[in-house]
Parts: sequence; C-alpha cells; structure tokens
Amino acid sequence: MQFKHASLLLFVVLLGTGILTVIVIERQKELDEQRDAILRNIGEPINLDVDHEPDVTKTPAQNIDPESLTENQNLSLSEDLNGDGTKENISIDISGNRTAGTTTTIVMNGTSAIFPGSNPQGYFGIVDIDASNIEKEIAVSDMGPSSDYTTGFYRWDGKSIQFVGTVQGLYGDIDLDGKGMITTSTRATILDTWFYRDSFTLGTDHLLHHVDADFYAREGSSNDVVATTNLQFQMSSTNTTVSMTLAKGEYATLLGCDNTTWCKLSDLEGNIGWLDTTTFDLSTLEGLSFAD
Repeated sequence: MQFKHASLLLFVVLLGTGILTVIVIERQKELDEQRDAILRNIGEPINLDVDHEPDVTKTPAQNIDPESLTENQNLSLSEDLNGDGTKENISIDISGNRTAGTTTTIVMNGTSAIFPGSNPQGYFGIVDIDASNIEKEIAVSDMGPSSDYTTGFYRWDGKSIQFVGTVQGLYGDIDLDGKGMITTSTRATILDTWFYRDSFTLGTDHLLHHVDADFYAREGSSNDVVATTNLQFQMSSTNTTVSMTLAKGEYATLLGCDNTTWCKLSDLEGNIGWLDTTTFDLSTLEGLSFAD
C-alpha cells in the first residue's frame, strides 16, 4: 500500500513538473515573439546585455564634404613645395572628437607633424610667403575655443616637415605680399577686447619673425567710450603734462595702444591723451568691450 502511495505521489509530481515546463516554454515563446516584433519595428538588432555609452560628437572638420571645398582648400594634394621638381604627397587627418579632444595631423611623403589646436578647419592651403625663393608653404588653420583663430605654416625641406611659424587669423583672411611679409588681425592683450593689424616677416632661417611696432591702431569703428567721472589724460607715455580732460558723460574715441602699457584716446575736438592701463581705473570708461 505504501508503494502504491509513493508511486501515485511521484506521478503527481512529474505531472505537475511537466505542466509547469509547458507553461514556461509557452510563455518564453510569447516573450520571444514580442521581442522579434519590437526588433522588426526598430529595424536593427539590440544587444540588451551591453551597456551603451553616449555617442561622441564629431567636430565640423570631420564632417567636411570634399565637394564643398572652395579654392585653395584641400584635404589632400600633390604639390612641389621645395622646388626640386618632385611633387610632395600632402594630406591632413583630423582625429578624436569634441569629448576626447581633436588632433590635426599634417602628412607629407609619409612623415607627419601635429598642429596644435582644438577646433580645426579640417583642410589646408598652399601659400607662397616669399615668391623670390623656390619654396611654397602649406597653411593649416584652427578656429580655437571661442573664435581665437590661428594659422600654422609648414615647409618641406626634402626630408621632413619643418615648422615655419604660427600667427592669428584664418589663412584665407591673411594678407601675403609675396615678398616675405604676412599681415593679419591679432587680438590685443591690454585694456579691453580689440584687434589690430599685425605683421610678420619670413627670415633667412625659414622662420616667421614678428615685426614690432610702438603703436597699434584699433580695428573697427565701435571704439567710443564715455567718461563716468571727470578724467584727465597726459600728453604722452613720457610726458605727464595734462593734454586732455573729459567731464562726466563726455565721449572719447580709443585710437589704439602699444599693447603693453599705454593707450591713446581722442576727444570730440581732436585733443589727444594717453592713459596707463596698469594704473587706470577701467570702470571710469563706459563702453569698453570684454569678450571671452
């Protein structure tokens, strides 16, 4: 009798297990069908077992359409740079992204050089700084973090890429006279945010050298300021005689600076005055521009 009870119990257990297994299998089939339907609607498989990291954003330079390039904008080019009759194979490579940082690499005949920057244009141009020699240079521009444009110039000496120099501005906006002189717009370092025409010359050492000046005129027409209190200005950087006064509310025009210490102004009557930016209270002139 005990044996029959045991057999009956075993039969019940096996029957229950079988029924449960069928239920589980049917439920899994339903889940699989639902998953397949979702995947068909999405149009691409999904790996649910992998943690997806957010997509990194490419720089505009990495999305350049070669067909959109204009004159003297090249992704790759064959050009004789050193006048030996053999064309150099030149190309530019932009790697990285906005998240990890971007690297601009110039490649010539299998050798490479990295141009520093954070926001590359993504292409290069061929320039001739001094037409009296047989060399040409390549120009590579970077737009900087906040429109702080720079351009680097490089040459090929027959064996390697040689750095010539860096100036501010994009190479398409830089003036080259073909006699070794480069003129560009440079951001000043004193008073407020302003730009001036700056010059560099190509030396016999194949490097760019800055052409220093005692005074740099401000570019643009929005250079008017208003005195917020009565002010006096001296005749020159070396002559402390008062040459110009401004009453509170009177206008003056900022003419330029030496880009180290002294700046020159003119009032509405044409009087000239100078101020020392290291000691002058800038809050007494309204209308100064401070960009990032």
